[in-house]
Amino acid sequence: MALDHNPSISPWIMSEAIEPPRGLVIAAGGWIIFSSIASFGFQLPIHLSPSSLTPSIRMLLLTCAVGVMIVWPLARLSLPSRDRTIARTIIDALTLACMWQLIVWPLRLGTPWPIERTLLIDFMVIISLVGNAGIIAAASVLQSSLVRGFAIIACILLAVGLQLPLAAIGITPMGISNAFLANIFQGGVPSLLSYMTSPASLPESSEWESFVAYGIFNCALCLMGLAFAAIASNLNSAQANQVASGRRAG
Repeated sequence: MALDHNPSISPWIMSEAIEPPRGLVIAAGGWIIFSSIASFGFQLPIHLSPSSLTPSIRMLLLTCAVGVMIVWPLARLSLPSRDRTIARTIIDALTLACMWQLIVWPLRLGTPWPIERTLLIDFMVIISLVGNAGIIAAASVLQSSLVRGFAIIACILLAVGLQLPLAAIGITPMGISNAFLANIFQGGVPSLLSYMTSPASLPESSEWESFVAYGIFNCALCLMGLAFAAIASNLNSAQANQVASGRRAG
């Protein structure tokens, strides 16, 4: 007996499948085209060299990183919730991570960056995706507009840093004695910009330390967000089953 011809099993298998995020791929492709036009214009420099291409490539990568760190969470949290939120969020993050690889590594050939600095730039965007995925998964499960609003603010602060909010109350990251907290407060976009504009060829130890601190924070944020989303999803399913059982009994 073939599995495909078993009516009791095939529907369950098809219900478990998740459609590829075609809309996300199309939107991300459009964002890349927009970023390319904004960075390079409609004409390349006459003399192609790393010195002439690096500023435009830096702007293109920074614009694409902003799309990953800010635009994606904002768009994702603005859409209505769907089933299997955790799986869909992870698939979206993996899709964006793969598309980011198709941008950063070919463009590296037009810059003087060695592989080590390119890896640092690459990892910075990937780890930002990890943190955003945890926030998005947790906020989407709750289905609350207020919670989604706070989640959007959290994603923005995670990307741009806490310098301005802290400066408003008289605190600056330079005044914080804990280097781990100071590196977290710097934010993903400012850190990425400093990595791309650093005069050093190879990444310095302080840059790796900043990345490690930011990475640990984002990984912990992702784990807590996914765990919270899984628990909340199970509770919602249990409540829905109780309501359905009560209706059948009534």
